[in-house]
Amino acid sequence: MKFTKKVYLSVFSIFLILLSCTVSVSASQGTAYTYTISVDGNYIRTQEAYIPSAIYLKDAGLSQPNDIFISENLMYLADTGNKRLVIYDLIKKTIDTVENDSFASPSGIFVSDSNIYVADKDAEAVFIMDLHGKLLKTIKRPQNSPLMGTESIFKPVNVVVSANGNIFVVGESAYEGLMQFSPEGEFQGYFAANKRSMTLLEQLQEKIFTDKQKEQMLSRKPRAIQNIDISPRDLIYSVTQSAEISYSWSNAEKKTENALKMHNMAGTNILSTSKFMDDEWNFVDIASGPYGNSYALTYTGLIYEYDSEGNLIFSFGGRAVLGDRYGLFTYAQALDLDKNGFIYVLDKERALVQVLTPTDFAVLTHKAVYDLENGNYGESEENWLNILQLNGMSKIAHIGYGKSLMRQQRYSEACEHFKIANDIANYSECFWEIRNDLINNYIIYAVAVGFIVLVLAVTRQIFARKKVKEVYSSYNLSELRGSCFSRLASNLKYSLTVLRHPFDANYYLKTQKRGDFISATVLIFAAFSVYMLNSLKRGFIFSSSTASISPVMLTLLFFISLLLFVTGNYMVATINDGEGSFKNIYVAVAYSLLPYIIITPLNIGLSYVLTLNEAFIINVLSIAAVVWSAVLVFIGIMHIHNYSFKQTVKNIVLTVLFMILALVVIAIIYLVWNKVFDFISSLISEVSYRAKK
Repeated sequence: MKFTKKVYLSVFSIFLILLSCTVSVSASQGTAYTYTISVDGNYIRTQEAYIPSAIYLKDAGLSQPNDIFISENLMYLADTGNKRLVIYDLIKKTIDTVENDSFASPSGIFVSDSNIYVADKDAEAVFIMDLHGKLLKTIKRPQNSPLMGTESIFKPVNVVVSANGNIFVVGESAYEGLMQFSPEGEFQGYFAANKRSMTLLEQLQEKIFTDKQKEQMLSRKPRAIQNIDISPRDLIYSVTQSAEISYSWSNAEKKTENALKMHNMAGTNILSTSKFMDDEWNFVDIASGPYGNSYALTYTGLIYEYDSEGNLIFSFGGRAVLGDRYGLFTYAQALDLDKNGFIYVLDKERALVQVLTPTDFAVLTHKAVYDLENGNYGESEENWLNILQLNGMSKIAHIGYGKSLMRQQRYSEACEHFKIANDIANYSECFWEIRNDLINNYIIYAVAVGFIVLVLAVTRQIFARKKVKEVYSSYNLSELRGSCFSRLASNLKYSLTVLRHPFDANYYLKTQKRGDFISATVLIFAAFSVYMLNSLKRGFIFSSSTASISPVMLTLLFFISLLLFVTGNYMVATINDGEGSFKNIYVAVAYSLLPYIIITPLNIGLSYVLTLNEAFIINVLSIAAVVWSAVLVFIGIMHIHNYSFKQTVKNIVLTVLFMILALVVIAIIYLVWNKVFDFISSLISEVSYRAKK
């Protein structure tokens, strides 16, 4: 009887242990909101992509766990605080451990078909073990290797292994990049190091500082890679944090550039950061998904899912601030995925693992992405269309649907969706195909029409020359020349002379023999009209960054800049013995804008027919317009004030400084006026309130 009781008690105890290690979770228990990027570039709520489904190892005695790895039905954890590995069987619900006297603080783990790789920072080693935990090899700091500097530290924090057995190690503060080892453990050099662009000041310091001084400038070093993962195609994903990490919301830094990368075996980043919809500063881990996608994790528990090109698919998860909530995390440390796309997230502070299961909506999205990348365009189109019916504002859905249409050579339809998603690159590629078809189909007709028009023009010119002379002789040209319209036309025509002979022409502008205030004003408004069209009405591919600015702000920007330049130049010239009047400067600047007036409309027209491949044409013309006008302004200022070259440079520099100072003063006055206005409004409101009482 006593034996039976002991058996019952043992079975019951085992049951309680297993129950403590695995907890099922209802989807309604604290499911986090899911977001995607809308067509206007903002976050937008979408259908739930992942729901919490289970919690593992809640009371398994984990201490400061740092890494997780899923292999088939086994979940491996680096239980750093206990100096061991924990292996949890997801089917049998059993726990096993791997301990070794060499372990000091195992922090990273990777499992291949035959081996377990453990990165241990404090032991300064990478341990290679078989699947039963037997130590096979230890990789220590390379000795006498010319590829590793004498001052380089060797503190492995994570490790991954490629299909051919090459070992890639993340080192703590290893700004040189990932450390690469052969399957035999031989050091082969650094891999995929981050780069840091230098400012103008730092470039100057690079020229004049000694080597010792340069070494002391720690800020010049690039940021070290934080964590990595490797895809089945041997593409290495990496995440990088800011140089200084603060775990306080109030001290959180701004997002960093190039936080996420995808490296080929040559170490080249093949994932353009411009494609990222979101790029956090506090990523702690990244995992490769089963559909060519990737998942990046922040320590605050936010999970970002990207497709193979870096477009954001979903954003979900978050921080459990007010208490334990399923689907949220106290201190997220690592994540991994199984072959079914289930996400396993390690919460370091609570010492447990949460499982997030993809919903039908996520499965549909993944299938659409997978079909598109594998050439199943018909199925992909149908899936993307279903997704758009569920969320018509999803940017990734419009891009995916457009790609499916483009692969089926339905270019016009595809362009519509790329335009909605503001995907200029794919729109340009699609537009190139449309333009190419038009050229191939209508080039013969265009040449024929052009030839006929040319023949008719020449014929008309020959036969109409005599008649034109007779018509013009009937006019009283003296009266025409004396009219206001004729004078205006003559002065406007004189702007062409400024283009051809700027030195001689500016003399006549200064003496007021040619050019006047009215013609200059006409040119100013012509330049303003061209400026507005260039800002707001370019073709979609070359739409200006100012297109989002209101027309009122663009108008103020144009005229305030013009007024400040003319006023500032006049005031500076008055102090520095300049001979030109305010009117002279105004006229000279106006006439100097003609290159911009002529070239910019050409650019606007080209923006509707060129693609990104021919962008250099528009860029060259834009630079030419600005530089040509700037040169004419310089020549005009020099002649108006009778300055030398050096004096003109000084005058223009002081003018620019005046403009900056004036803008600062205007900003201060604006802020002060707002405060005064708010005070007066509050005072009036208070007096009115008391008067009513």
